Amino acid sequence: MIADYQIKSRVGNAEKTGEYEITRRGTRRAKTRFVERYVTPAGTFLPEEWRERALSAIEAEGEIELLERIKEHCGRFCAWLHTEKDLEEYAIECLCSRAYRYWDDFENIETIIWM
Repeated sequence: MIADYQIKSRVGNAEKTGEYEITRRGTRRAKTRFVERYVTPAGTFLPEEWRERALSAIEAEGEIELLERIKEHCGRFCAWLHTEKDLEEYAIECLCSRAYRYWDDFENIETIIWM
C-alpha cells in the first residue's frame, strides 16, 4: 500500500566507518559518516531503498500516471527542485502522503470522479 511509505520523519546520525585516525594530541578517534534514514509506517529505510520500495508500490497500485502528473506539477511550481532526481523523489513523497489532494491548482481525477 502506498500510504505505508509516507515519510513520518527523517533521522540522521553519524555512524562509524570502522576506520580510525590519530588526532593532533596523539589519541585515536573513529571516523564517522553521516547517514540519513526515513521512518515510515512500513519501517525505517535508507533514501535509495525507500525510493525503490515506494516506486514498486506505486506501480503495483497502477498510479504511475498520477505520479507523472504530480512530477509535471512540481516541475512547474517547485523552484527549489533543481535536478530530475530531486523532482522525482519529491513527487513520490507527495503521492505517498497524498499531499496533492490539498493543492488548489492541481486537477485531481479522484475528486472529479467522486463529485
